[in-house]
Amino acid sequence: MITDPPTPHDATSAGVPPGAPLGRRALLAHLARAALSAAALFALPRRSRAAPPRLWERLTDARAGRAAAGAFGAGPSGVDASAAPLWDDRFELLVEFEVAPPQGERWHRPYVAVWVEDPAGTPVRTLSLWVNTTGRGPRYIRELTRWVDAARQEQSAGGPDLVATVSSATRLPGRYAVTWDGRDDRGRPVAQGTYRVFIEAAREHGSYQLMQQDLALAAAPVAAALPGNTEIAGARVDYRRRA
Repeated sequence: MITDPPTPHDATSAGVPPGAPLGRRALLAHLARAALSAAALFALPRRSRAAPPRLWERLTDARAGRAAAGAFGAGPSGVDASAAPLWDDRFELLVEFEVAPPQGERWHRPYVAVWVEDPAGTPVRTLSLWVNTTGRGPRYIRELTRWVDAARQEQSAGGPDLVATVSSATRLPGRYAVTWDGRDDRGRPVAQGTYRVFIEAAREHGSYQLMQQDLALAAAPVAAALPGNTEIAGARVDYRRRA
């Protein structure tokens, strides 16, 4: 006959010597505790395996947040706007140049482009574009090779169609001037820093010329003269206080 111990503990806690037969309740309690211990043992690896993905997700989110912050810190001209002050509106950049007098009998007015890029070669602002947009004129715009590349880059990034919005008629020989107010082609202020000014000229039955000058545009005036060529007799860039 099987007898039950006075309490539902295991054989040892009930005072039963090790190796002695267990009562029915003691046996059931022992099996239940063994099952709980096994369940806890198998549950631990599942919790340990689940933790690393959650940690990786947190790290990934943090990296993504830092990358987004860095992207928004870059200004339209490629200069970190969070580190450099914006253009000082007390200043302007004056670009003066002279279209050279005609040489030879078959003289055509040159196509001329004046624009600004940042140190990385990203176009910032087209200041002037003299081309013909009627008849056979548009086919020769591609002769302004450097400006055409810059204009395509600007338009592919969502910028305006510069031929449609900036271009004007070609000019006779003489002296001309254009100014830059520190805005890009979309009307946004740029950061202070170093910029490169380009003057490009191409003429049918004539020559191709490209002039460029770097200037540090910040809180102090600066100027530079550019030597002339067969199409542009001379040029000068002057970062100055507004009159």
